[in-house]
Amino acid sequence: MAKRVTKGFASKTEKALQDKHKICPVCGGDITQVKHVVTDSGENTIRFNEKMIKVCKCNQSEIYK
Repeated sequence: MAKRVTKGFASKTEKALQDKHKICPVCGGDITQVKHVVTDSGENTIRFNEKMIKVCKCNQSEIYK
């Protein structure tokens, strides 16, 4: 049987320490991803529409009303 290759502790900590922040080219702020949930209520039902949206200083006022 072949031995399973696993990542070592050093590679896991290196990945955790990487800076994953993206910067907006327009405003220069950090871009973060947020789950935006909108409720749609019908006659007898309630549905939730979920989207992952990238938010920075440019569109922050539009998203957070």
